[in-house]
Amino acid sequence: MSLKQRLFVWSVFCLFSVSMSLEAKDKIAVAAVRTETAPIIEWRFAEGIAQGIRREFLNFERAGKVVFLAEENVGRQIRAGSKVVGPKQGETFGQLLARVDERSDIQAVKQNEAALEASRLRITQAEAQLEQAKNNLNLAEANFERNKQMWQKKLLSKNQYDSARTELLNAQQNLQSAAASLEAAKSDQASAVAQLNQAKVSLEKTSIFAPFDGVIRKLNIRVGDYAAGPAGGVSDRERESGAAIVVIDTSQYEVTLEIPYYEAGDIQEGQKVYLSFSSHQLHEASKNNFSDKDIAIGSVYSVSPSISLDKRAVEVKVHTQTNANALRDGLFTTAWIVNKEKSDALVLPQSALIIRGRQAFVYKVSADGETAKLQPVTLGIEGLSKVEILSGLEPGDRVVTTGKHKLVDQSAIRIVKEGV
Repeated sequence: MSLKQRLFVWSVFCLFSVSMSLEAKDKIAVAAVRTETAPIIEWRFAEGIAQGIRREFLNFERAGKVVFLAEENVGRQIRAGSKVVGPKQGETFGQLLARVDERSDIQAVKQNEAALEASRLRITQAEAQLEQAKNNLNLAEANFERNKQMWQKKLLSKNQYDSARTELLNAQQNLQSAAASLEAAKSDQASAVAQLNQAKVSLEKTSIFAPFDGVIRKLNIRVGDYAAGPAGGVSDRERESGAAIVVIDTSQYEVTLEIPYYEAGDIQEGQKVYLSFSSHQLHEASKNNFSDKDIAIGSVYSVSPSISLDKRAVEVKVHTQTNANALRDGLFTTAWIVNKEKSDALVLPQSALIIRGRQAFVYKVSADGETAKLQPVTLGIEGLSKVEILSGLEPGDRVVTTGKHKLVDQSAIRIVKEGV
């Protein structure tokens, strides 16, 4: 090939390369992703305080000097954080936690026990007298019958007959008197039992028992302190500071949420809720289907029908179901409520959306990948990073995610990165 021919071929090649470069330069570089079918969840987010569902503010019902505090298994006196044991099946009281000086009450119990024993002895004596009266009556009846027959045969004087009849009447009266004495003795016993029970109730008022299996949250007394009985209080903080002992059940928590009224309209009892001290922790746990042990799982327990006047919000209470140990009493807690969910929704990343007014659009890539069309879409459930597409796209369609701000309808594009 001559030199002229080589120069000609080279010039043609350069012109073609420049033309191709200019054509590529005119196309807008974008990243695209394909629509897919996947599960999606719409959330409601809120924050609140976790508290043990069961909590008791325990006080002595009678004032006195504290003379006893229970001990833990290791020999130390109970304190905040100590575990306590409530009554078992068939028992009336749980673990004895504290007691004030009850010597006068013990003496009253002893006196009433003695009175009860005396009433029992009187019953025994009255029963014996009643039995004796029955025997005397039987004897008097037999004697009267003999004397009556003899008097009818003219073998006995009238005075002797009247004497036998009088003995019978007296025996009948003595029987009635013995029966009445027995009833009186039984009544005295019932009264003694009631007084003894009352004395025992008074004794119980000097003691504090664990109402259920739980943990001591607050202990405001020591041995030697004078406990003046329950103090008035409205708020939980006031009641806690005034109570002798506060016991909570840490096996289940209640979280009270204040949700704006415009977000609470479709929240219902029974909806699943994920709970943690950190929103970041919940976001990380969502990547592995909330299998993290540090995430508590609960459900909506109640939804207030009214809106609070001070916060203009709806009060929603959540009860934990599993992993309650991920929370603590008094912990400021973040809650993610599962509001809506689908297992097979057509989804796109939210980064693909363009919102103009109230209408959502995407740039749909043509089949040959050369142009992007502005396509209106109808949205469904909005998740954390993806959104459901109800209409406007089909599974497998490609839409632009990055570079869409440079596009107009039917823009020429060049896909430099494509996701699933």
